[in-house]
Amino acid sequence: MNLIQENTDSITFFTSLRNIEQWLEISLDDFDFHFTDVSGGWSEIKSPMWITGEDLNLIIKEFDYQFEWAVISVYPKGTTPKLSDKPYADGNPNFWSGSPKKQLKDSIFEIICWDSTATLFIQLPHELAQKLLKNAPGISDLDQQNKKVSKKS
Repeated sequence: MNLIQENTDSITFFTSLRNIEQWLEISLDDFDFHFTDVSGGWSEIKSPMWITGEDLNLIIKEFDYQFEWAVISVYPKGTTPKLSDKPYADGNPNFWSGSPKKQLKDSIFEIICWDSTATLFIQLPHELAQKLLKNAPGISDLDQQNKKVSKKS
């Protein structure tokens, strides 16, 4: 399922990984993460960068950084690191038509940080999507939003 969080004053900032962890009812420790096309966030981040959930959790316990732009690909814990500079957020038109697909096909899902004004969840598994819809403010169906826009065009 593809979802978007936007147009809400009920959050401190978009793409708080601590909030996302709570809304999805998961622990970041249970996953590994691949970051690309990063702007903002912490200074040690490189793009592309592979980080374990444990290490990511330690970093955001200190301070939950806001990313202006980023593609955060979520993987099962213990996945062999694969680095790629292909996924991108800034200027990517594929999020805004039809039903967007993950850019790294072997990931579980992707979190897209969009210009500090929205967070996109691409191909979120059904169970996690239901939790996000239940728990997070400002969440709507990205595919439905894209259909409405295409009908107006």
